[in-house]
Order: sequence, then structure tokens, then C-alpha cells
Amino acid sequence: MRNLLKILYTYHFLLLFIALEVISVIMIVQNNNYHSAAYASKAKAISGSIYATINEFKEYLSLKDANKALARENALLRNYLKSSYGTFDTTRIILHDSIYKQLYRFQEAKVVNNTVNKQYNYITINKGSRHGIQPDMAVIGPNGVVGKINGVSENFSNILSVINVESKISAKLKKDNNLGSARWEGKDFEHCTLFEIPQHVNVQKGDTVVTTGFTSFPEGIIIGTVAGFTTKDGNFYEIDVKLSTDFNSLSYVSVVEYLMKDEVVKLENSTQK
Repeated sequence: MRNLLKILYTYHFLLLFIALEVISVIMIVQNNNYHSAAYASKAKAISGSIYATINEFKEYLSLKDANKALARENALLRNYLKSSYGTFDTTRIILHDSIYKQLYRFQEAKVVNNTVNKQYNYITINKGSRHGIQPDMAVIGPNGVVGKINGVSENFSNILSVINVESKISAKLKKDNNLGSARWEGKDFEHCTLFEIPQHVNVQKGDTVVTTGFTSFPEGIIIGTVAGFTTKDGNFYEIDVKLSTDFNSLSYVSVVEYLMKDEVVKLENSTQK
């Protein structure tokens, strides 16, 4: 209390001046229409700016929930896409019929860690074995291929990213189904290289490169577009592909479960020598 009184005594002239200034401003605003209107206008502008900032901040905070909801919705919708189903012939003697059976199931997951500046880039997601995630499952994002599940714990999974020098994806040119192999050479996280496309094929910039459906990925998932190509010694192109997925801003992905995998693997193992 003594210190407070000392401060008030020391600065009493300044405090009195400030009080008189405030009283003067109030009297001017109340008794002068022009100043009153100007003050009201300025106050509204300031308060409007504050409310707008608060609203933008609230919208920013809600983006997390919105993105999560969109990812879940995308995974759900992919379960109903035609590419998730296959035609199974049920012909038996004189019965001629076919049915559509679901081949793939999609589950959304959030990216919790991601690298793009290494030779061996990996992505960690918040879904694991207790969610049904298994090694070798394909992973796709909102704009295309992301990678394959490499390791799994109870609650998390590790993805071998497309931009990993050990990554290799069965790919094809969408326009004519010419088959190749997409690999990342460790240089630019926005590009990969498509190999094994014969030189007699009419390759053009802008051609779309997609998955073949021969592996864990459904057929037709976009990998990227042709940015350029060269002819090396031999009979094949080396095609520069601009990746459709922006790995630097990846937030949510969908893990793809191939529902016929066990049957296919069992058959292939029984016939291989």
C-alpha cells in the first residue's frame, strides 16, 4: 500500500493530465455530432477487424476437424467406386451370370511424421495392427499414389514413400496401357522416373501415368504426368514423371486393403516352382 501511494504521489501530475484528456475526449464526442460519428465509425472498424481476426482463428482451428472429416468421407466414397470392385464370372454349365464383388477397402489415416529430404523417406500414420493395417498394403492420398505399408505397430504404421530409393511401383501410360516401372532416383521429391516403356510408343508431355493393378494398388490410381523423356542406349525411354502427390504438404491418406490378396498369394505360391 505504501508503495502504491508513493507511485501515485510521484506521478500524480501525469495521471491527472491523462484523466483530463480522457474527460475532454468524452465531452467532445458526446457534444459534437461530427466527432461522435467519426468515433463510432472508427470503433466499429476496429471491433469489426477484431471479430474478423477471431473468426479466422476459429476457422483455422476448425480446419483440423474439417480435414479429418473430409479424409474419412473420401475413404468411404472410395469403397463405392467402380475401381474398387471386380467382375466375377459365375458361369456353371448353363448358368451365365456375373456379379460385382468388392476387391478393395479403404481406411483413412492421419500423417503424424513425414520426411522428403532423404534418400530413404518414410511416412508415419496413426493407424496400426489393431485397425487392421498390415505390411504391403497400398497407401494413396487425395491426389494419387503415396506408397506402401512397410512396418506396423499396434497403433501406428510406417509407409515406404514413393520418394524412397527402394520404392518401385508397377505403372502404365493411361492412354494406351503400355507397362513400365516407376522408381524414384533420389533427386527431386516432386518427380520420379518411369522405365521400360518401348521407344516405338508415342510418348508426349502431359500423358498420365497410373497404376496397373498388378500389385497392392487398385488399377488406375494416378502417379503423375509426363514432364519430359529421353532415349538412352537400348530400346526404352526414361520418362520424367511429375508426381501428382505433394509429399511436402501431405496430411491425410487412405490405406488400401486388397480383399483378395490371401487367395491370390495362396494360388501363386502353389503354382510357383
